[in-house]
Amino acid sequence: MTPQAPDKRQRTRASYAAFALSIERLCRADPGARAALRAGLRRDLDHPRARPMHRLLTTRLPEGCDDRTAQAHYTVASLIAAQPRHAFTPGQEDDEDAATAQGEQALPENGEPDEATAPSEPTPYGSSFGATLGQAVMAKGSSMRMSAAENRINLLTRQSLRGIHLHLPAAVNQVRSAGAPIDWGQLLADLVTWPYESGRISRRWLQDFYRITARADRD
Repeated sequence: MTPQAPDKRQRTRASYAAFALSIERLCRADPGARAALRAGLRRDLDHPRARPMHRLLTTRLPEGCDDRTAQAHYTVASLIAAQPRHAFTPGQEDDEDAATAQGEQALPENGEPDEATAPSEPTPYGSSFGATLGQAVMAKGSSMRMSAAENRINLLTRQSLRGIHLHLPAAVNQVRSAGAPIDWGQLLADLVTWPYESGRISRRWLQDFYRITARADRD
């Protein structure tokens, strides 16, 4: 692996996290934009209900990205927008500003990490959706049962690219009702690479899910 590979991977993951953050802020500031993004849930790029999304998302997409990558961004934007209104509370701004400051420190204006901020090792994998499902089961007072979550994770990890886009909204609703946090940037990364890395991603989701829910047996 070349020395530049970790830096490129870091920048890519940072761009996914920045995209998710920008969508959260857009939804908080503009209810009309939030409604337009929410209307695109489970829609492909050429669906009539996705047309209003183009104005909101085109400039936020990676330059020259293909349809698969664009669809991943549209799906995550719709999932974020479909959250309950109370998910977009003004109190979140302070946390987001801190996260933005960290991102700006990691990635200077020229897009290249300097010697003081560049990581010595590749950025670790974020929190997978399998981990989120596991956390939803383990959350205090959660109504999500282990059997339901296990069925859900097994359903998701068997999906084609089209299938994962269609089945994610119901799964996101489940984990949001349990108050489990979702790493939108990592979910976006997984959707982008699903066509050729679904096996590895599915394995990671399943391992994370069972690693977390195993605590119930130990307790």
